[in-house]
Amino acid sequence: MSYWLFRIRLYHQSLKQWLTSLRQMGIGLVALFPMALPALVMLPLLSLGVLADPQTQSSLYLNTLWGYLLLLYSWMNFQRDGIYAARYQLYLKALPTNPAFKSLCDWGLIIYAANVFILGPVLLLIIVLVQQSGTLTSANSPAFLAELIPLLALVILSAYYGFIAVNNTLPWISLLVFPFLAFTWPEELSKLQWLLLWVIAIVTERFMPAVSIPSGNWPHGLFRLFLRADISSPGGEKLRLIALLLLIALTRISASSLHPDVQPYLLNLVCFLSALILASSLFGIQALRERYHLYLRSLSGGEFAQLAWGVTYVFLKTLIGVILIALAGIFEVVQWGLWLLFYTGALAGILWRPKWFLFVPCLVAIVVFLAA
Repeated sequence: MSYWLFRIRLYHQSLKQWLTSLRQMGIGLVALFPMALPALVMLPLLSLGVLADPQTQSSLYLNTLWGYLLLLYSWMNFQRDGIYAARYQLYLKALPTNPAFKSLCDWGLIIYAANVFILGPVLLLIIVLVQQSGTLTSANSPAFLAELIPLLALVILSAYYGFIAVNNTLPWISLLVFPFLAFTWPEELSKLQWLLLWVIAIVTERFMPAVSIPSGNWPHGLFRLFLRADISSPGGEKLRLIALLLLIALTRISASSLHPDVQPYLLNLVCFLSALILASSLFGIQALRERYHLYLRSLSGGEFAQLAWGVTYVFLKTLIGVILIALAGIFEVVQWGLWLLFYTGALAGILWRPKWFLFVPCLVAIVVFLAA
């Protein structure tokens, strides 16, 4: 029992350090949206009602399930070192504790760290089964079990993605490629058929390795330095990607329930937020240039040329986000024009006054609002 309490204490200590480092990443996301983190806590609870409702349409179910699992995976992946107490592994291995009990503590910490993401669907499933126990033995039991499959699938998928997240397995097909393919015809298949395809995507990615580029084929010069920095410390870029994907999922969920006259206002707000998320990558480049300024001075080319290379590298990374937004199909031509204005304004603000970089995109937003 003392070993279990010790592991919980290490987990809470690591969680506190991670939240502190999250605020100090310099990427602007947490500083920009201080109310976003508390709101994310409510999203799983709100999603459970949608996912458990048999009357939920396939498109809404798919988008909600994707956002739920994406948030679960990212939350667990960021806590991986804390769950396994990576900094104290040498000490933990030296303790005279039964290996089976150590493994049991790891599993317990995974469930403890996931809390509402895994326990919420399990508890809801138990409540439904207890309340509808009479239906299970009646003639309507086959229809009831069919309606229960989406909730049961949520329990299984939540447990699966929670465990692979702490094992650092990248679900690049089931959480990235497959949802965007499903966006093209969400109503063509039923929820049960989509869940079957989701399982096939999971099985496929288990046997298909992720695409990797050998380091020998990387570009040389500053691009290689920037790329190596992102690979060595992927926390910032990972958080941006997750924030963008969650924003896409929430937009698709919200837009489907809004009146057509109100949708443009939501999409304009999404333009503003997505542009800031992608442009904030320049913070990392500027911090890297400041950190290695002595080395960069020894290279050929002036400071302006190095800054141009940095901005170009940010543009190339932004193309990934632009492609994801385009595949999601949430923007019209007007929104793309606004997005470009907000993005260039955010970059200009970061280069001009990093501490007040929001001034430029906010000024652009005010001008656009008044002009409209």
